[in-house]
Order: sequence, then C-alpha cells, then structure tokens
Amino acid sequence: MRSRLNFFQRWIYTTLLVLLIQQLFIYAGEVAINGNGEPQVYVVKVHADWCGSCKALEPKLSELKNNFSNTSALFITLDVTDEDKAKQSRLLASALGMESLLKKNNKTGLVFVVNASDKKNAEVLTKKNSIEEFSTIIKKNLSIVE
Repeated sequence: MRSRLNFFQRWIYTTLLVLLIQQLFIYAGEVAINGNGEPQVYVVKVHADWCGSCKALEPKLSELKNNFSNTSALFITLDVTDEDKAKQSRLLASALGMESLLKKNNKTGLVFVVNASDKKNAEVLTKKNSIEEFSTIIKKNLSIVE
C-alpha cells in the first residue's frame, strides 16, 4: 500500500512540475518600448511572392531598414500574393490612410515613400533606383516633417 502511495505522489508531483514548466514557456515576458511611436515617413513595398522585381528589392530594403532603424521611418510590406493577403493589405493601407494610393498604383514591385502626416507626397521607386536614391528620398521626407 505504501509503495502505491509513493508512486501516486510522485506522479502528482511530476505532473505538477510539467504543468509549471509549460507555463514558463507560454509566458512571453515584458519588453520596454521607448521613444516616440509616431512614424514620419512610410516606406511601403507592394509585394507578391511571384514578383521578380519584389525579390530584387529585398536586399535594398533590408539595407535601408538597417540604415534608418533609428529614425521615424516605418517600413511596411503590402502583400498581394493572393486574395486573402491582398484583402489584409488593403485593410492595412486603409487604416494608414493610403488605400487610394494603393488602388491608384496597383502594381507589384513598387515602393512608395510617403509623408505620414498628409499621405499625399508619395514618391514611387522601383528596383531600378539605387540605394542612394532611396536614401535621399527617405531623408528628404524625414526632413519635411522634422
């Protein structure tokens, strides 16, 4: 009888320990979010997985994200690969006040640099533009706001 009780107690303790460990991995933790959360410039890529120009833009945009990581430039990808993603991208563009811009320039492989305050000063860039050209336009739009 005593060995059954010890087995049962060990089973309960083991189960409780497993549940406790699982809870530790479920909790993601807290992160300090500092600074101003207001973007000044949107850098918006219209993307589709099947678009060759979109793939060619990836290294440039990745470098630009790193170069402008300490600014108020917000890099956004509007994915129109399929109907579901296009719907979500249209909703995001609408929430940011840029749905008309997306509908007006409804091509993949484009990057818009948009002043976040009025959303009208859009400049359209493509894979043909150099990183220097992208940087100049982003800086120009950041200085308009600052």
